[in-house]
Amino acid sequence: MAQNTANEPILRIRDLSVEFTLRQGTLRAVDHVHLDVLPGELLAIVGESGSGKSTLGYGLVNLVSSPGQIAGGQVIYKNQNVFDLSPEALRQFRWKEVAMVFQAAQNAMNPVMRIEDQMVDTVQDHENRPRAEILKRATELLKLVRLQPEQVLKAYPHELSGGMRQRVIMALSLLLNPRVLLLDEPTTALDVVTQAYLLDILLDIRAKFGITMVFMTHDISIVAKVADRVAVMYAGQIVETGDVNEIFYRPHHPYTQGLIQAAPSLVGDLSDKRPVPGSPPDLFHLPTGCRFHTRCSYATDICRSTQPTTTALDGHTVACHHWEQVLGSNTEGSR
Repeated sequence: MAQNTANEPILRIRDLSVEFTLRQGTLRAVDHVHLDVLPGELLAIVGESGSGKSTLGYGLVNLVSSPGQIAGGQVIYKNQNVFDLSPEALRQFRWKEVAMVFQAAQNAMNPVMRIEDQMVDTVQDHENRPRAEILKRATELLKLVRLQPEQVLKAYPHELSGGMRQRVIMALSLLLNPRVLLLDEPTTALDVVTQAYLLDILLDIRAKFGITMVFMTHDISIVAKVADRVAVMYAGQIVETGDVNEIFYRPHHPYTQGLIQAAPSLVGDLSDKRPVPGSPPDLFHLPTGCRFHTRCSYATDICRSTQPTTTALDGHTVACHHWEQVLGSNTEGSR
């Protein structure tokens, strides 16, 4: 692969669509997504369950399983489309260039293999390296994720807690020094204290290796602590992107505004918190026009009839007919 320069996005997602052909019809889980991932950043992709975040992650590494398929678009890494890679080049790409920590990954380990054997097998499937060298590297990474290597390496997965297994998977994903780490709901099914602990570890990993991270989550409340930039996903589409502070304090899209207003707090006043009204749309029967209009207090006739185009605003993008009104409401609310 040709190298990309430091000023270019490390991943360029262009018009990516992913479809699932089912008995009910064709469901488009990712719909014409355009998104850049910048070198060294932590990009959070946020949206409710079913918004397409996980499918987008699988699409980035060309790992969409049947009956799903890439319906169009490109994922460009080092100036080459990932979908054009040979099977061997794709296998190397998935661990050595871009690694993914899957949702509920702590349950994905082989239950009859010790952790050390899973570490060794992962590396030797890609590189011919001595077992001792691999275990030395595994020991360093387990310490980085705040585990005791002498205990963990000899253990079977069932002998570890859920939080410990999740951290083992993180160490495993770093064994081959990938440049990009995709994390799909890494804090799901963990208690609040363990979630905070895990986020601190992610920040440690990023500080040590300078690795680019894409963090997919439905929980916008944890994004402020870790993200540099946020992409908001709704019904298979990216509806807003921007700097994390801009997203939280000056959201331009009513869905983003709703997610932030609904986010719970352990210490703040909950009386003004309210969920986003309604439910996400059925992807088999999408509303006409803007997909959010059935839940939106700003909706007008144009929202019901015409899908909004994406407006670029100096590092911020938004797909909303009334983004100026939404932005103005943030200003009024802060007075």
